[in-house]
Amino acid sequence: MKKIILSCLSLFILFTGCQNELYKDALEDHKSDQGIYLKSNDLLQSFVAEGQDTYINDVIVNLARKTNNQVSVDIQAGSQDQLDAYNEKNRTNYPLLPSEMYEINDQLTFESGYTSQILPIKIKNLAFNGNSTYALPIKIKGDCTNIIPGQDETILVLEQKIITKCLRMNGSGSEDENMFPNDFKVDQWTMEVMINRNNYRSNNRSICGTKLAKNSSNNDEIYPRFGDVTIEPNQLQIKTGNSQIDVPKDKFEAKPNEWYMISFVYDGHKHYVYINGELVADREIREGAYGLVGFWLGGLNELVREVRFWKTARTHKQIRDNVWKTIHPDSDDLLLYYPGNGKKYDHESKQITEDESMIWDWSKNENHLKLPSGAIFDNNNGEYFVFPPQV
Repeated sequence: MKKIILSCLSLFILFTGCQNELYKDALEDHKSDQGIYLKSNDLLQSFVAEGQDTYINDVIVNLARKTNNQVSVDIQAGSQDQLDAYNEKNRTNYPLLPSEMYEINDQLTFESGYTSQILPIKIKNLAFNGNSTYALPIKIKGDCTNIIPGQDETILVLEQKIITKCLRMNGSGSEDENMFPNDFKVDQWTMEVMINRNNYRSNNRSICGTKLAKNSSNNDEIYPRFGDVTIEPNQLQIKTGNSQIDVPKDKFEAKPNEWYMISFVYDGHKHYVYINGELVADREIREGAYGLVGFWLGGLNELVREVRFWKTARTHKQIRDNVWKTIHPDSDDLLLYYPGNGKKYDHESKQITEDESMIWDWSKNENHLKLPSGAIFDNNNGEYFVFPPQV
């Protein structure tokens, strides 16, 4: 745990006295009295790559009004108690960022005339080690009530920035129609896939889907695609339950050369469609278990990664929180997981190795797909692909 010890200077010059009032708005309620506060919400999010030193300038400390004197402020960082309280309140489970993975300046000082200061944070030697996030609690400390209650702390959440190759298809798809037993059924499911295409000019451009179980019907079909005779080529559709969901163009209209994480959810009664973590369509089509034995990946996806198939209905929060990330491959709920990064995962040793010979399934089922003719793992001309996508 790292703690920054800063001191309150001679506040009798700056402050008319310590107050016992509770303030809701720092700028409005401290027009005459000074106040110290953090300019942030309860949570700040930053995407950081492993193994790279990164400077984060998102945490900002403010004074409610200008002063003619230099001011120093006490700050505490890395409190497990603060993080535990946040996790309990918000039903999260963020792990604490290890102290050896960050540095914060040992003093934050306001010079005369300044009301805002960045609290510099250096992230170093970062290794997620199977975690997808870390959290660093930060809090203004001091004995005087010039610290504005309710605006004195924040949680900096570090998400993993993904730098990766991506699977580039070349017109030929890949499938395995015998992945699961003939009588295999799931009561719920979630299918997720991230794609990037250079055009949307033709209809019936399939994405990925399931092969049917023996003696099952089209009622069990899961077939998402772009374009159909009744919709535009850049409109998304999922065929299932002898019907389909057409996503309205005012909700989602695909654009060339943009990345989309597309998620389909069936909770046993209703189907949902999400784009980049946001709900764009839902409908009741059918009920009951789905029968399936295999899976296919369409050859016209061009760039594709993070193909996931779950035997559960993922919640909106789970989908939104994991849009641009890789996920932990050891979940028992994962039926299939193709990161599409040209790497193989060993469940016994937990080692990840370069291997571009297959489309590797990182789930415990290890249902790997053949690399189709012409497909490659594209490194973006040596620059690799960065997620979240860079604007």
